[in-house]
Amino acid sequence: MKKLSVLSLLFFLVFGLLAAETAPSLFDINKELESFEKTEVSDSDKSTYSEMEFYLITGGPGSLVWENFGHSAILMTSPSSFPVAYDWGIFTFDDSFFINFAFGRLYYEAWATYGEYRIESLISDDRSVTALKLELDESEKKNLYRFLLYSTKEENRTYLYDYFRDNCATRPRDIYSWLTDGDFEEKLKTTPAPETLRETVERHLSLSTFPVCWTISYLLGPDTDKNETMWEACFLPSTLSKCIKEYQGNEEEIIYETENRKPVPEKWSLKTRSWVMGIVLSLIALLPLIKKRWVERIGDTILGILHLFFGVLSIVLLFLMLFTIHNVTRGNMNYLIFSPLCLISSILHFSSLSKKRKNKALFINSSIMLGVALIALILRLIIPSLIQDSFAVFIPAIMLYFSEAFTSYKRSRN
Repeated sequence: MKKLSVLSLLFFLVFGLLAAETAPSLFDINKELESFEKTEVSDSDKSTYSEMEFYLITGGPGSLVWENFGHSAILMTSPSSFPVAYDWGIFTFDDSFFINFAFGRLYYEAWATYGEYRIESLISDDRSVTALKLELDESEKKNLYRFLLYSTKEENRTYLYDYFRDNCATRPRDIYSWLTDGDFEEKLKTTPAPETLRETVERHLSLSTFPVCWTISYLLGPDTDKNETMWEACFLPSTLSKCIKEYQGNEEEIIYETENRKPVPEKWSLKTRSWVMGIVLSLIALLPLIKKRWVERIGDTILGILHLFFGVLSIVLLFLMLFTIHNVTRGNMNYLIFSPLCLISSILHFSSLSKKRKNKALFINSSIMLGVALIALILRLIIPSLIQDSFAVFIPAIMLYFSEAFTSYKRSRN
């Protein structure tokens, strides 16, 4: 059992290190913008574009996980046309969606839709909606309008979505910066963000359940723990609206305020709540110390299911790192903390239900996982840049492994 655990650990360590390099960037709207020639508005067109207005529409968080972060779109209004919403957040659950999603090929589209319908769809879902007028001159309006028409053509509308680098908020951000000749980007890149991308993600995922938040945080790699600027922070729709508002010096219009949704907390810590997770896991791991067969079986059943989940999750992480273009998982060392060795523990717990409890084997496997987690934690404290912010993973893992090793050791002595 000891040799099997060690060999398995070395195998997955080598494979994980092979995936440590950052995948090449495939998401660059700037190439499109650089190749798009700006033009000055002619005298004959001035009146048309002077009456045309553009607004950044920001939708608040929704119920689904991917809606927890809000939404951005650009709304065009004109006396000669109905309002048009330009939206880069369109995707469909067709037959190929899930296989493409698994490999990181997130094909999203930019659509031009009836503006009032787009706003009403957010309101009907009880999501807050604000409109921020973009202060543009006639030439800037013309160039924005031309690029929006170009972006929503059938041959141009599809793009590879990225959670933080190319989404429904970063596209309007990049377009707006292009209109300001890069001044908007320059100002934001000199302003540090108040939190890391991971902290922003965890705050917004607090609107979902704790297991969802913890699982997604487990899958996030070290790129989300870097000290970012406000430019990167504008992947979040509400942050983009705030930054453009401050840059222009105008106020946004509140179209609708949610009635029943709780707001995103200003401060929220997954680490703090992971202590509770660790205590619960420890108590379950200590159940077999109660020398009643039915209690022991309950403990082994729950632990078998938990280890199966953690083991499968670590395999999923390795798959994402090795075989996909999910950049956000690259270099993620969490597969060493809750590792594929959990699958061995799962098998041992389930096999203990019908036969004598595998105390010695469980002690060896738990001790190895505990040792690896402690080494990783020490390295994280000594060299923070080596391992991402994994304290929310370290805490429950170390508490679980210690309790399991202690329980198995005590039971093997009796």
